[in-house]
Amino acid sequence: MKRYMTGLSKGVLLVSVFGALMLPLTACGGGEEVTAAVAIRASIPVSTIMPQVGDIVVLGEYIGTMQPNQQVAVIPRLPGEVQSVYFSVGDMVEAGEVLFRIDTTDILSNIAALEAQLRVQDATVRAAQTGVQLVEGSAMQSQLLAASGGVVQAEAGIRQAEQNVEQARIGIEQAQMGYDMAYQAFTDTTTLFEAGVVSRSVFDQAEAGYTNAAAGLERARSGYYMANVGLTQAQAGLAQAQAGLRILQEDAPDENRRRAQDGLSQAQAARNIILVNLETVNSRLDDAEVRAPIGGVVTMRNVDEFGFANPQAPAFIIAEQDSMTVTFRVPRGSAAHLQQGDSITLHDGREYLTGAITEIAAVVDHSGLLTIRASIPNPPATLLGGTTVRVFADAQRAEGVIILPLSAIHYERGVPHVYIADGASARRVQVTLGVFDADYAEVISGISTSDEIISTWNARLADGVEIEIVEG
Repeated sequence: MKRYMTGLSKGVLLVSVFGALMLPLTACGGGEEVTAAVAIRASIPVSTIMPQVGDIVVLGEYIGTMQPNQQVAVIPRLPGEVQSVYFSVGDMVEAGEVLFRIDTTDILSNIAALEAQLRVQDATVRAAQTGVQLVEGSAMQSQLLAASGGVVQAEAGIRQAEQNVEQARIGIEQAQMGYDMAYQAFTDTTTLFEAGVVSRSVFDQAEAGYTNAAAGLERARSGYYMANVGLTQAQAGLAQAQAGLRILQEDAPDENRRRAQDGLSQAQAARNIILVNLETVNSRLDDAEVRAPIGGVVTMRNVDEFGFANPQAPAFIIAEQDSMTVTFRVPRGSAAHLQQGDSITLHDGREYLTGAITEIAAVVDHSGLLTIRASIPNPPATLLGGTTVRVFADAQRAEGVIILPLSAIHYERGVPHVYIADGASARRVQVTLGVFDADYAEVISGISTSDEIISTWNARLADGVEIEIVEG
């Protein structure tokens, strides 16, 4: 409890109460016994205080929930097997640091295939360029021979590409069968595991088999796609070689020149497609290193080494740690004593932290409470989002009011009153109380700061009893 007040001046009062005490007296002369009443005055010492003007602040305790001011879900762009993981929950990371790496074996294989296709296409472009040059020369026969040879090579390239496509198709079928079997095994094992028939290790093995089968199917599909790309490019190369041959076979210089130029343009366009694909695959190589977009604390990690990175689910969640927000709810009456900027204190089970109120809701929620948010600067790394904490904030406040110790206030049938030293007697005065804490109460009406209040209790203290003030 908070309390702000000035010191209390004190005096001492002696309450005088009369009693009759009968004493027997014996006369000296005739032996006659005489009885007389002698009055004895009894005093009750009491302490007094003067009411003071001060402040009473009563703290309320509430339940709050911590939330980071900013948190980011890190989702990988690339599916694949996780090669390395460098951070765990609770670790601090800097923006740009590598969180984990995805295996790049398949990507590097695709890059190698595209680079081989690029070399082939470069040769096709050079041949088309030669065709453009030769169409304007006189060595038609040598040109025809060279063009025919280009067609033969292109046809051989198509046959090889078709074999690659067939092998990739068979690879998909085998991978699909493996995936179906692994999926069925995983489904059956899951049912048995949930029924308690098999152990956790058996379940983990089935899950790992399913994950590996899914990754293998993905690789097979990627290989099939790349094989089809190679076939398409080989077919385009054949078409270009055949077009070049037709240009040479037709003895029409202008038309031959136009066709030669078209063949060169097509060859160059096909080369550009390969370059775009190569750039795309190289960018996937960059995506294999997943980095932290912001600095903060890791609050969730959903990937493990040799597990599978899923582009549909967050792999990490990082929360900014420079400051956090605590949200708590208070009754409307208590909220009336709070405003933006007011200080609050919270306890997370380890230590006390201070913050300032940043937001107070304008309307109550379904439970009749007002939602309040406060900013907590520089929280410890152990304080994570979602943590429940105890929040202490002003619940009642009375400033610049008359205050009295609770010990000086008496009750009769629930009605508070005090005793004022009024000359040589005690005067009982009913008072109205406001805010109070464990030691003091606000007095709204009934007394003033000039009244001297009897602060000690005595069974004979009552309205109108005679008193005598004694200093000490």
